[in-house]
Amino acid sequence: MKAKDMTNIYWFCQSVESGGFAAASINTKVSAPTLSRAVAQLEETLGEKLIHRNAKQFQLTKAGDIYYQKFSSLYKQLDTEWEKLSDKQPKLVGDIHVSCPETFAEIFLQQTAIEFMEQNPGVNIHILFSSDIDHFFDDQIDLAIVTRPAQAPNLVQRRLFNIDLSLAAAPSYLDKKGTPVTPEDLLKHHLLMGNTMQFWEFKQQNKIIRIPVKPKYSINSLRLCIQAACSGIGICMAPKAALQPYLERGELLLLPEIQCESGIVYMVWADQKLVPARLAAFRNMILERLDQPADLLSLFSNNAL
Repeated sequence: MKAKDMTNIYWFCQSVESGGFAAASINTKVSAPTLSRAVAQLEETLGEKLIHRNAKQFQLTKAGDIYYQKFSSLYKQLDTEWEKLSDKQPKLVGDIHVSCPETFAEIFLQQTAIEFMEQNPGVNIHILFSSDIDHFFDDQIDLAIVTRPAQAPNLVQRRLFNIDLSLAAAPSYLDKKGTPVTPEDLLKHHLLMGNTMQFWEFKQQNKIIRIPVKPKYSINSLRLCIQAACSGIGICMAPKAALQPYLERGELLLLPEIQCESGIVYMVWADQKLVPARLAAFRNMILERLDQPADLLSLFSNNAL
């Protein structure tokens, strides 16, 4: 491979990571036209279109995605090895993309992210609300907080803590539709979803029962899902502590006859060996704070995701 080809591949990877030539030019301090020409030359050398691009579009082709996945990790590894050779601690720079449930960001992650950026001015953090990792690679997520374990073999996960879940509904809904007493009864009711789980799990006589959920209403926000339940349109599942204020005001009632299986919260990231320094530092900051025995640990055992 010629040195020029290696350079063009590097500019291609940088452009993809930044989401476009204009953004990449800021991060790399190389002009956008230079980056565009580098990608065009690379496409000519390979004989394949790598990026669909115009004034409103910058999207990888299938071939482009293959080349990016193959080479981006190599350049990240080179960056890591280069940092190891430095006598000084590397300055943390670049973007971190995080996916997590909305309430986790509200309770904990936003303040942690703000403090991390204050300590590391060269780092930018972007948070997307989600409780799963179905689009981890499509959305180019670096770190995810999820409520179900990762299945992909190239993802690393760490169990963080458990949360107690309960079912709840507005008194007006239960007066109209009746109160379910078994998990199977839920199949006859309107169910509300604040995430993308396909099943709800329950404990019954020391057995786990999975009920498929075809929601009457779904919204990618647990907080708004609970508020929808308060309006009387159906039954929601949520952490007990998240429901507590609504229970105290009489807006919701628990369904105590049906025992929910506890939820588990995980932290997920890709490739244990190729974690950028900025991501490793932010991940470690989160883990250190969650490991504190007093305030934060009690906070997460008693609050919602």
